[in-house]
Amino acid sequence: MGGVASLLSIFSGSLSFVCTVSSLCTDCWQINSKGSVVLSMRCRGLWGECVWDKFVKIWTCDVFSSYLNPHPAAIILTRASLITSAVAGIGAFLCLLLGCRYFSCCWDLTAKYRCLCLSVGFYFFAGFMSSIGVIRYCVYVFFQHQYEVSLRIPGFPSFEYGYSLWMAVAGNLAALAAAFTVCYEVRRMKTPSTNPANEHAGNGLGMMRTYV
Repeated sequence: MGGVASLLSIFSGSLSFVCTVSSLCTDCWQINSKGSVVLSMRCRGLWGECVWDKFVKIWTCDVFSSYLNPHPAAIILTRASLITSAVAGIGAFLCLLLGCRYFSCCWDLTAKYRCLCLSVGFYFFAGFMSSIGVIRYCVYVFFQHQYEVSLRIPGFPSFEYGYSLWMAVAGNLAALAAAFTVCYEVRRMKTPSTNPANEHAGNGLGMMRTYV
């Protein structure tokens, strides 16, 4: 069971980092709704806006003139939260590898235990920061969409949640899953085995207990 938990934690941690970085790179957090009468697909992101022209088959992107200009608070908060979550995810994954029982860099059980504890903290922090950014941006898009629909302007594009937002949600859930999985490994490492004869035979990390 310990090997399965280690593999799940590594997979969840990798998925969390990949999804979080992909959500920042693809930058399509809002997409024009299907009910909009438009002749192109528009994507709004944290760094700019892109348009796909259906006639000429060309993407044209317009980034913000300056990242220091005043922007909606939701965009600033989401940027900071996702970047912080990605950085914390890197630290969590490195600590996870160092604390993994099958990683031969360090055989000291105490050091591995501390690395796993740090990994749990980093993953919970990464999930928390990602949750703040995603929830705030979802609320921002919801109210913006309601306002655009209420205008009832023919051909005016209203925007809904884009695929980059769902990538960020997947990264958030994967970070929390990794945190709980590593937490299980920590509890399992802390609890002594009930078998006095042999504990984790063959991996070099078990403790032999004999009773007289």
